[in-house]
Amino acid sequence: MKDLVLPFRILISPFKTFSQLVQKTSLKGLISLSALIIVVVAAAQYASATKIDLQIDGQRTSFLATSAFNDWFASSLVWTAFWILLYWLAFTSFLMLISKTFGGKDISWRILFVNFAYLLSVFIVLYAVRAAVYFALPTLYFQDISSWPPVDTEVANAASKLMTDSWGPLFAYQFGIFFTLIAFAWLIVLGAIAVKALREVTWGKAVAVSVIGFSIVLFLFGLP
Repeated sequence: MKDLVLPFRILISPFKTFSQLVQKTSLKGLISLSALIIVVVAAAQYASATKIDLQIDGQRTSFLATSAFNDWFASSLVWTAFWILLYWLAFTSFLMLISKTFGGKDISWRILFVNFAYLLSVFIVLYAVRAAVYFALPTLYFQDISSWPPVDTEVANAASKLMTDSWGPLFAYQFGIFFTLIAFAWLIVLGAIAVKALREVTWGKAVAVSVIGFSIVLFLFGLP
């Protein structure tokens, strides 16, 4: 049971938990982490879909009621999960390589690779908050669009502008953007704690490793 709640222990008591993981790496915790991420990502995708109404056969229709919803939901979920996985692989790889140059305790690559994966615990909170933000936003009616997402560039730009103009001034939308920045700052902090606990280097070196690693990932992939 303790292994299954490891993602939450990472968020609540990261240094103690990472220190324990050096002694005993848990794969059960990774299964729990993966399941939780899929659930919250799915919730965020569903919440966003509830806020889209389209013009179909002259009637206002919820995107959820269209035949295209299931395909969009599945492809969007897979793509987002893949993007998060890519973040993990990139961030973990850079942390491993950069921390190696800073010295410290010699830890096997397998242990580092698995334990650094728990940094993705931040995404559980991030996408849970995004789901809540979407549910708090008003539904938008795209009168000139009959399918989602729009394929035509001009129509897609118009839809994006409607979202920005309608949601941009709202507190919930602004909070969602602000929390995304907080979440990635949190990820950098957890990265530094993980390097400190696993490599046993100084805090200065641990912070430098995490900041450099995340900066490279941000440059290559942007924010998910």
